[in-house]
Amino acid sequence: MAGIHVGRRGARLAALDAAQIIATLFGAAFLVWREVSVRMALRLLEHWTGATTIVLTFHLLTFYIFELYNLRLDFRSTVNMARCVAAVLVAGLLVAVASFALPDWGLSRSLFLMHGALLTVAMVASRRIMSRTVERLPSTRALLVTVGLPPDEVVEEFFKNPESAYHLVGTVPVSAPPRMVVGGSIPPPVGTVQDCEAALRREGARHLIVAGIDRLPKTEAAELLRLKGQGIEVHDLRDLYQALTGRIPLALIDDRYFLGVGAFTRDTRPVLSNLLRVLDIVAAITLILLSWPLWIVAVVGIKLTMPGPVLYSQERVGKGEEPYVIYKFRSMRLDAERNGPQWSMGPVDPRVTPFGRFLRRSRIDELPQLWNVLTGDMSLVGPRPERPVFVKELKAQIPFYALRFQVQPGLTGWAQVNYRYGASVDDTRVKLSYDLFYVQERSVPLFILTLMKTVTTVLFKPGS
Repeated sequence: MAGIHVGRRGARLAALDAAQIIATLFGAAFLVWREVSVRMALRLLEHWTGATTIVLTFHLLTFYIFELYNLRLDFRSTVNMARCVAAVLVAGLLVAVASFALPDWGLSRSLFLMHGALLTVAMVASRRIMSRTVERLPSTRALLVTVGLPPDEVVEEFFKNPESAYHLVGTVPVSAPPRMVVGGSIPPPVGTVQDCEAALRREGARHLIVAGIDRLPKTEAAELLRLKGQGIEVHDLRDLYQALTGRIPLALIDDRYFLGVGAFTRDTRPVLSNLLRVLDIVAAITLILLSWPLWIVAVVGIKLTMPGPVLYSQERVGKGEEPYVIYKFRSMRLDAERNGPQWSMGPVDPRVTPFGRFLRRSRIDELPQLWNVLTGDMSLVGPRPERPVFVKELKAQIPFYALRFQVQPGLTGWAQVNYRYGASVDDTRVKLSYDLFYVQERSVPLFILTLMKTVTTVLFKPGS
């Protein structure tokens, strides 16, 4: 999962940010101390302690949460320039709090302020330059080997992604010619697998990306293996797509794929499960202790703006498709389901009251589910819990839907932080591709990454 959402270009940008943070710290020292000398450098290095390393960590984590490594954003716009300024400000506040906790830090308040000012200028300038140049960055030229008709949405999403390292210059069909892709055309065929070597030389490419690698006929597979032995890079589109997008490409797989992945069976990693359970308990207790003022706001607001109980409970489907009862602050009218269970109508659902909309946008309505986390029915991170009536419907319409129940449902999840609010079967199908990726790659780093992206979602994507 090394390439998820901070790919090759994003990682280089993070390295540039680290250099900028350090360079502006030296620049601030020069402006405050009015000297440039070896003695000044040594004075700064004297304070290069674990605390100063935390400064660097605070800034980079804050920049990630504020999506400063999202290459899809245009940082020439006023809104996204303000995002850069806010990120530096929040990171500076975190550093200030840390400085109070570490009185022997040794770096002055004026130095911190000057560092923040210089870093703000550097960040805005670097992001504006990035937005102008990202489309002109060189990509690796590649040919796409297609077994049958390639799934349009997978090919389009992979090669049009600004983080993709590959530029598609031609196709090599095995059994059928490629078709048009939504939003643009797949390049025309440049030959067959048998004369692929000449096509690679002609197109200046040394990479072959295979869509449908498990369906390659023996003859074509043998030829690609020969080319690989001669130094040609051969990739499975499924693997590249997952590393880039954090999704499993459901259009490229069948049951055989899941048979070969150990994660899609219950309780095969007890050490990991126990560690995540400990993290759930510690984090849930911490969040309850920190968020109690928000509970009071929710209770008072609901009582003042709508009749009926403050909490509502509802049956949901948990791990192993076992039912459990979920708790939330009520955000809908009492008659919201007078006609029976209904799909959510999205972030503008008319059944939601004005105060309920605030609770949903801020995620305060989810706080009572921390009790579900403590009891073990839920985890902090996992697929979104669904109602039994909808589970039955979705299992009938969407292949592999039942596989999401190999883990506990979550208060937040990989699908929730990467995709908009789901209000249809099609949206659920897309979210499933994220949920199954989480089941497959479940780990402590991905758990923490999801929690970080949840902060981003609350701050910048309230409708997700």
